[in-house]
Amino acid sequence: MKKTILLLTMALLAGNVCKAESDNNKRTLTQKKYPVGYDNTSFAVFYFNGKSAYNNRGMVIFSGDTIKDLKINPSFSTVASLEKTKKGGTYAETFRVGKTIDSQQKIKVKNQNLTALAYSADARQLAIATSAKQILFYDVIGKKMQSTATSEITPQKMIFSGNNFFLAAIEGKTLEIWNVERKTIRKTINFDSKVNDVAFADNNSKMLVVTADGKLTVYDTATFNPKNTIEDAGSALACQANNNGKYAYVLYSPSRICVINLLDPTERQFIDDVNGGISTIRGIYNYNDNNDFIIYNTSNALVYQRMEGLTPYYNKMMSGELNEKLNQWMKQMPGESLEEYTARVNEESRREMAMELEREIATKMAVGLLEQSDVTVGDYNTKTKKLTLHFSSMPDIFLDVPLGEIKAFDKSSRLEFRNVKYGLNPDDKFEIVYAEVYNPENGKTYIFDNLERKSLSYMMEDANFVPIDVIQATSMEEIALESIKEDIISLAKQEQTISDKTHISVNTHADPAIDADGKNIINYNVEFTYEVEEEFSARDDFKPGHYHTEESGAAMSMLKIMKKAFENDFAKYIADGKRVKIAIKGTADASPIAHAIAYDGKYGEFDGEPVYKNNEMTNVTLNKKDGIATNDQLAFARAIGVQHYIEKELASFEKMNRNYEYHIEVSEQEGSKYRRISVQCTFIDAF
Repeated sequence: MKKTILLLTMALLAGNVCKAESDNNKRTLTQKKYPVGYDNTSFAVFYFNGKSAYNNRGMVIFSGDTIKDLKINPSFSTVASLEKTKKGGTYAETFRVGKTIDSQQKIKVKNQNLTALAYSADARQLAIATSAKQILFYDVIGKKMQSTATSEITPQKMIFSGNNFFLAAIEGKTLEIWNVERKTIRKTINFDSKVNDVAFADNNSKMLVVTADGKLTVYDTATFNPKNTIEDAGSALACQANNNGKYAYVLYSPSRICVINLLDPTERQFIDDVNGGISTIRGIYNYNDNNDFIIYNTSNALVYQRMEGLTPYYNKMMSGELNEKLNQWMKQMPGESLEEYTARVNEESRREMAMELEREIATKMAVGLLEQSDVTVGDYNTKTKKLTLHFSSMPDIFLDVPLGEIKAFDKSSRLEFRNVKYGLNPDDKFEIVYAEVYNPENGKTYIFDNLERKSLSYMMEDANFVPIDVIQATSMEEIALESIKEDIISLAKQEQTISDKTHISVNTHADPAIDADGKNIINYNVEFTYEVEEEFSARDDFKPGHYHTEESGAAMSMLKIMKKAFENDFAKYIADGKRVKIAIKGTADASPIAHAIAYDGKYGEFDGEPVYKNNEMTNVTLNKKDGIATNDQLAFARAIGVQHYIEKELASFEKMNRNYEYHIEVSEQEGSKYRRISVQCTFIDAF
């Protein structure tokens, strides 16, 4: 058995609290040992060298046999090491991470060596590859093997995609892509050169692969066909992607990292480190200050590098806002008859509205761009009668200018641009799509009109459009849901369960998606939320320190709406074997918990349960013995109470493949209005 020799806290693990060499954008944590390999979750890093594993302050966290690899569970509840004995055998060992790091389980396979480890992004599975070409899938919480799959290779490296759809396994020149749910090989890709690394990017819609011949290849995960191959990636030793998937970080050499714009590979920047010894890079995103970082190792340090000069992914920003506005436009408006609604919302009007919204959003995003750009008069084509205008920060535009008027334009012309509208190119750069150009030399205005240009490519693909009949059906269902809501609220007010200061909201929307088999599907989201005006929160909602669902009139009213909806109008979405993701959010205010609140165990006991807090994964432990000592635990108890209600009151859900996802939120302010819950049910491939 290994001996735990260090007590740790999360604060101690955060890179930004360690004493080290640093400047505004770079923090170097010098180590006495070379970090041969490492893993991280957010800023917390564990690395290994020889027989010991260390935290990022160079303090030993455990020791034993020679460590070949190490992985941290994304929720930071466990860490797994792959180790080699003196006799040459290998095994895995998992450790529970808390105030101490304690040995939890040794995993050995008779007559087989273990070759690679990987934690799933949802922190619930540990994949272990063996020399017998097997991949073993372990339940992290239950600490038991769930299933075994047979590979065609002996994986030396494995990586899960962030959505848990895929597991990428590497051996030599071969890359296997697994469908994680089915435990089947989705695709095998053979390369001409050794595969050095693989990473998933752009919300898991892309896969990046670097090979020893110095190439970075980008794959579309819908088909796993190559989209683009980028040459001259140096030695291409490792790769990662930034948070939004616009940039790739490629380990160009042991002393250089290359940052490549995947939409415009000519845009590159380099990070050089004279210490060398870089073997691994990790891209992370700090949600607290909205900054991208790279973590990398050198021969004597761990380095946290803040990334500067990365432009936003404008197309992605636009698509989010555009979809939100378009979904709102496609809903049936109050007082609008069904006949009026179906006449207003059709395929043609939706496409026209999408293009109009695209221009509106792009123009808002590009504010000030023209003023920052140098404008010069270019060549004149005597055949087409078009005059070129050059912009230092945008593509050229062309004006229709009669030959007799060309003398009014010269290099020093002070042209005025009015009513300018913008669009975005596929390479994520702004372009002018409409402008009225006034020339004070002759007092004439020339129109540049490219409004009928092809819209965003994703908007023109049928795969990204929800059929109009589905949109109209879900709009009708939201009206029915509103009616159910009003009935429940009216009854609750009569029974004085809630007051008119409680405001419950219901929302439905259908989203296009692509499943793990590459099939175009439509997911259906049904959301239930509420708010209580502050002065009535303690009356209608949870009292301080309370977590039982039935103790909140507002929460119970919301859940009764949900129950009635799924027993009636929405029952058709509940079917045997169909998948539903139920995301539950529990919140708490900042009121300090001076003494632990008794927990009666009504909702079960939890050890290292994965939860999301402020967009990042963490874990929560809740049991009767220790009670509720933190606001994180209190928020989680409120969330888990919702699951208990669903399992008890919505019996029809039992026949579905249910996946619960817990979110907690702890306000920085005190007050009863910060104690509430919400639920979103996402029916996968609903139509």
